[in-house]
Amino acid sequence: MTLPAGPNDLDAALLERALRDAGRLAAGSTIEGFEATRMSEFGGVNGETYRLHLRASGAAPASVVAKFPARSPAARGVAAYQHWYEREVRTYRELLPWGAMRAPACYLAEIDETGAFLLLLEDLGGLRQGDQLAGCPPSEAARVLDDLARWHARWWEGAAEAGDWLPRTTVGLERARPVQGALGRAWPIVREAYALPSALDPIAEVLVERYPELLERASSAPATVVHGDFRLDNMFLRGSGAEVEATVFDWQFACRCRGVYDVAYFLGLDLTIEDRLAHERPLLEGYVAALREYGVAEYSSEEAWDDYRLCLALGFAVFAIGGAAEQHDDRMRRVHEAGLHRLAAAMVDLDVGAVLRGP
Repeated sequence: MTLPAGPNDLDAALLERALRDAGRLAAGSTIEGFEATRMSEFGGVNGETYRLHLRASGAAPASVVAKFPARSPAARGVAAYQHWYEREVRTYRELLPWGAMRAPACYLAEIDETGAFLLLLEDLGGLRQGDQLAGCPPSEAARVLDDLARWHARWWEGAAEAGDWLPRTTVGLERARPVQGALGRAWPIVREAYALPSALDPIAEVLVERYPELLERASSAPATVVHGDFRLDNMFLRGSGAEVEATVFDWQFACRCRGVYDVAYFLGLDLTIEDRLAHERPLLEGYVAALREYGVAEYSSEEAWDDYRLCLALGFAVFAIGGAAEQHDDRMRRVHEAGLHRLAAAMVDLDVGAVLRGP
C-alpha cells in the first residue's frame, strides 16, 4: 500500500476499505468523500492530525481522525531516528488490542519502509479534552492512576513479551549519549529562558553528568510497557472526579521502563505545585496498591518513591530538550514553561539530587 503523505493524498476508497475491514461501515454503505480539518488536540510537532468529516451513503461514522507524518523534514528525521511512528503504529496493532487501557478505536495502522505512516482512529471530539495547563484535580488523578496501574500490571516484568521493537526508556539506551549531549546544550537555554530556580542547578548538573546511567536504572527490572508521554494533553475525559474515565492517545513514546515513569510524568506535569505537595505521596501509594490488586505483589511503596524521584528528573530532561527547541505555537511554549517549573519545584522539594547521585 502506498501511504498518503497528508489528507490531499488520501482517497475515499482507502477510507471505505479501512472502515469496512474494521466493521464500522454497514453492508452496502459507501464513502463518497470527506472534508479535512486540521486538529491541534490530537497532534503536535511530531505528526499532522486531521478530523475527516465523512460523506457517506448509508450507515457510517460521521467523522474519523487521521494521523500522518510531520510536514517538517527535521521533525520527520527525529521521528525516524527515535522510531516514534513505528512505535505508535505497532502499539495500536499489537498492544492496545489486549484492552488493558482505554484508547481510541483504531481502524487502520500502517507504516512503510520509507517511514510514512497512517493512523485512522475513532473521533472522540465529543469528550472533554485534558488540559495540562489547567491541571488535574487530585480526585481525577487517583482514578487515572488506577487505570494506569492496570495497564502496567498487564506487562509487568513481561515487557520483552511485548516486543524488542520497544526501546528501553523513551529515548532508547543506545541513543543515551547523543541525547545526553542534547540535554547538556538544552539546560542552560531553558534555565535562562524560563527563569528556573537556582536551587535546581546542582540537581541538573548531576542529571546531565549521569544521564546514561540514570536511564539504565529507570529501565531495569521490574520493567513494564509505559506510555512515555502520559499527561493530560494526551487524554480525552468522560465524567469527572472519582468517576472520570480517561482515553489515552499519542503512543509515539511507548517503551519499556519502570512504570513509575508514567506516574512521575503525570503528577509532576499535571498537578499544580500546591496539589502535588498535598497529594503526591498518597496518590503514589494508591498506584502501588492498585498494582497489587492487579497482581503485582513485589513492589514496595519505598521502592516506588525512589523510582518516582528518579523519574521526575528524567521527565524534566525530556521537557528541557523540548523547551530549548523553537516553539511552534504559544500554547506549546506555555506548556513547556508550566511543565518545567512544576518539575523543577518537585525536584527541589523532594531532594531528587540525592537519588540521582545514588547510594
